[in-house]
Amino acid sequence: MRSRYDLDVPAEDYALTHVERGSPMGELLRRYWQPVCTSDELAARPKKVRILCEDLVLFRDGKGNVGCLDPHCAHRGVSLEYGRVEDDGLRCCYHGWKFAADGQCIDMPCETEDFRRRMDVWQPAYPVQEYGGLVFVYMGPPERIPLFPLYDIIDPGRDDVVLRG
Repeated sequence: MRSRYDLDVPAEDYALTHVERGSPMGELLRRYWQPVCTSDELAARPKKVRILCEDLVLFRDGKGNVGCLDPHCAHRGVSLEYGRVEDDGLRCCYHGWKFAADGQCIDMPCETEDFRRRMDVWQPAYPVQEYGGLVFVYMGPPERIPLFPLYDIIDPGRDDVVLRG
């Protein structure tokens, strides 16, 4: 009799098991909306998540907009995980730059409004959708963003869905 313990372990298949950006499976999975957390996890503080070999920071601003940003501030690289959630965005704890949910820098302390507009700084960000108490992120190429799928198993019977984009 042969036990399961004696079975050979197959060699790792890079194309199927690696999901970093640029890998075959990573690029495939980035073409779909991925659930990253529940809606109630986004409260007063930003939430750091890791998905598909990438670290991300999610937050909900005071107006209810959800953002998904690269965790390292475009200004000095400080982690936005320690930022302060405000009414219209996420403020970096180091020099105070504030980013809207779409990644646009909307405030630079000690700089004029004209200077901020001319700089036109954007923090790398991903599109976000909330549905059925879950937060989904699309991590693929912007020109290939698919329609958001309305899963009836997540929120059966809901007919008043409003998606923000």
